[in-house]
Amino acid sequence: MVSFTIKGAPTAKERPRFTSINGKVRAYTPKKSATYANLVKLEAQKHITKPIGGPVGLYIHFYLPRPKRLIWKTKNMPAIYTDKRPDIDNLAKSVIDGLNNIAFRDDGQIAMLHIQKRYCEGYSQSRTSIKIERLKD
Repeated sequence: MVSFTIKGAPTAKERPRFTSINGKVRAYTPKKSATYANLVKLEAQKHITKPIGGPVGLYIHFYLPRPKRLIWKTKNMPAIYTDKRPDIDNLAKSVIDGLNNIAFRDDGQIAMLHIQKRYCEGYSQSRTSIKIERLKD
């Protein structure tokens, strides 16, 4: 089992964009999405020496920046679930793309996926916590 945390605001995977150069249509990933996937990749390489074989379980906990309307001066501010954007599946896709070929050979190996999306507790920094484990039968 491997666990690590990526500091900074989680970024959702954006839809591919298309451009035409000399009559040829080319698809590309927007820079913001590619940058976050590379950040995940770099952090994963610090903790993982070789890809895991077999079925993989993935736990991802996203802690988004707390909006000003939810900052209280006198009350405790625990981490709370959110139903606001970005979408949880797009957040997960950006992490999975960053872990591909680092933590596992192909994202088809993911047999169990547990995802949470919350606002940060108190004044803590936004982050993404990731835990990867090889599943046993």
